[in-house]
Amino acid sequence: MKFTASVLFLTSLFPAFLSGQDFVSDVAAIRISHSWVPDRKIEGLSTEVGLSEWSVMSPIFYHKSETWSFGAGLRYESTSLDFSDSATLDEDRLQSIDLPLFLGMEQSEKIQWVLMLNPSLSGDFEQVDGDTLNYLLLGGARYRKSETFEWFFGAVYSTGFDDDLFLPAIGFKWEPSEKSDLFFAGPILRYRYSFTDSLDLVLAGNLSGNRWNTEAGYGERDLRLRSYRLSLGLQWNLFEKHAVFAAVGTEFAREVEIKNSAGTTLMERDLKTAPSFELGYRFRF
Repeated sequence: MKFTASVLFLTSLFPAFLSGQDFVSDVAAIRISHSWVPDRKIEGLSTEVGLSEWSVMSPIFYHKSETWSFGAGLRYESTSLDFSDSATLDEDRLQSIDLPLFLGMEQSEKIQWVLMLNPSLSGDFEQVDGDTLNYLLLGGARYRKSETFEWFFGAVYSTGFDDDLFLPAIGFKWEPSEKSDLFFAGPILRYRYSFTDSLDLVLAGNLSGNRWNTEAGYGERDLRLRSYRLSLGLQWNLFEKHAVFAAVGTEFAREVEIKNSAGTTLMERDLKTAPSFELGYRFRF
C-alpha cells in the first residue's frame, strides 16, 4: 500500500520531498518489488483481509541545472486482495498508477526548496472517473547546518490516506559517520547502516495506506486501508548498477473503511496487527 512516504513512491516519498536526495536516487533507477501481508481478521468480525502486491517504478525524465532541478516518474501497482466477505466487498484485483512530479530550487549552499505533486488513479479500473483520482502535495525546505546535519521544514496534503490529511513536519537528517545516517520527521523514520560498500541495513517506519474506488453488482464502493509500518531490511549491491533488497516488518494501528457512492460509511473497524514482507530488485542508470 502506498502513502507517501517513499522515495518517489510509498515509504520513501516523504523523506524524498524533504531532502530531494532519495528522489534523485530513485528517479535514476528502475525498481521492481513484491510485497505481501497475510490474512488477518477485522476486529469484532470473522471477516479476514490480506494483500499481495507487485510494483514497478521507472523514471520518465530528470534534469538539473545550477539552481533548478525537476523530474517525473511513473509507478504501476497491482494488488491481489483477499477480502473474505464478498457481500460487503466483491473485489480480488486492485490497481494503482502514479505520476509524481518533482521541482527543487537551490537558494544557496545551505537552503533548498522542494515541491512535489503526486496524482494517482486507484481502483479496480472497471470505471475510471474523478472518484478514482487521489493526489498528494508536498512542499518544504532543507536547511544544511553542517556537513553532517540538516533540518527539514514542510507539510504534506493527501486525499488517498485519509479524506483530507494535512500533516506539517519538522525533521532532521544526521550522518554520524560515513557508514550511517538517520532521518526523522514526525511519523517518518529511516536509519541506514552500511556494513560494507555492497551491504546496507535499513530500519524504516512510516504511515501506510491507500484508497481504491471499486464497482460491483451492488454499486460503487470505496475501500480505504490505513496502518503504520515498521520494517527492517537489507540491500545487497551486487554490481555498480544492480541491487536486490528484502525487508520484514509489522503493520499495526490498522484500520479498514468502506463507503458507498453516497458517502455513507458501511464499515469502519480496526484490523488486527500483521507481519509484512518485501522482496525487490533495483537497476540504477
